[in-house]
Amino acid sequence: MQIEKISLYVITLNEEKRLARTLNSAKGLVDEIIIIDSGSTDGTQAIAESFGAKFIFHEWHSVGHQVKFAEEQCSFDWILRLDADEVISAGLAEEIGRIKLNATKDGYILPRGEVFPGMKHANKLVWHYKEIRLYNRNYWTMSGKLGHDDVIKVRDDATFGTCKNFIDHYSFISISQIVEKYNIESDRLAERAITQGKNYSPFRLVGAATLEFLKFYVLGRFFLLGWWGFIHCVNLSFLRFLKFAKFYEHYHHE
Repeated sequence: MQIEKISLYVITLNEEKRLARTLNSAKGLVDEIIIIDSGSTDGTQAIAESFGAKFIFHEWHSVGHQVKFAEEQCSFDWILRLDADEVISAGLAEEIGRIKLNATKDGYILPRGEVFPGMKHANKLVWHYKEIRLYNRNYWTMSGKLGHDDVIKVRDDATFGTCKNFIDHYSFISISQIVEKYNIESDRLAERAITQGKNYSPFRLVGAATLEFLKFYVLGRFFLLGWWGFIHCVNLSFLRFLKFAKFYEHYHHE
């Protein structure tokens, strides 16, 4: 089946440093760009509009609500989702081009790997995200759940395939930015757990950071990325610790 048109949506907040590279990587692949912004005060809107994007403000509630709203603003059935720090690699662009000519599945996993300073592209041997990012919304849709940006089935017979090439994930601007990001993210993770009625034991605090570090650094092979891989895994482990610490704080703070 040939895909006639694709809508791209991106959610943003103060992404003037990275958004142009993201949108440029999708040039020629999509027929519509939807930017859902939660209150940028920098040049994000000007950059988006320079690519012909439709720029819409939507107050932030959670990532799940934001991506669901973004999907609903799209004009076409086939949808591509990117974050503002993600770049479609040249190989993946060619692969998506072939899919447009003959889509044999209803959705496609676009692997996403981390890129740190000094790296040109993601290392395929290192652990990476595997998410459906290109899909026909008659078969797949964003769940819209609090804090979740997962895609769920609309129809039981929905099919999916996996692309071989990667999205390059340029999440790193600075260590200060990562620390600030993870502090906010841990607030959201703790809030979601509380809202869902989770009952974490305080003992989850013990060893949480160590186990998370070993999971990614050893099993996820981030050691292949040198010191940046080490720094990344330490940050991830601290995020895990903060989630449980803030959950504990909620119920034991006087």
